[in-house]
Amino acid sequence: MNYPRILLAAVAALIMFFAWGFLTEGWLIRKDFAPSAALYRTSDLQIKYMPFGMAATLVALLAAALVYAGWCGGTSGVIKGLQFGLLMGLFTACIHPISNLVTMNTDLKLGLEITVSNFIGWALASVAIGIAYKPIVVSR
Repeated sequence: MNYPRILLAAVAALIMFFAWGFLTEGWLIRKDFAPSAALYRTSDLQIKYMPFGMAATLVALLAAALVYAGWCGGTSGVIKGLQFGLLMGLFTACIHPISNLVTMNTDLKLGLEITVSNFIGWALASVAIGIAYKPIVVSR
């Protein structure tokens, strides 16, 4: 495994993931959080906790990059990243936002929007991993 490229892939994925999150949850569907406002921290407190969230997301994406490196074999790129991303997107959408929709008093529309946003976010982050990660080629 190419560990420097795994780290680079995780950082590239973090940038993609947060860019997508800002676009969707911070801009496109922001108004849909209002009916469930009691479930969320105020903007000031969210900013306070943001470094912890970014660090945790980086750790998750580092784990995803490690899994990707073992999964992709000797090839990497956009298509491999997208294939991996669709699997990761499905996994994360089903395990996190849908389980929150079931257990939290969240507006159904918002829950479904977050589910779709998470699916696409993880797919895009995995494409970034696929682009950034390059396996070590061993010559014989």
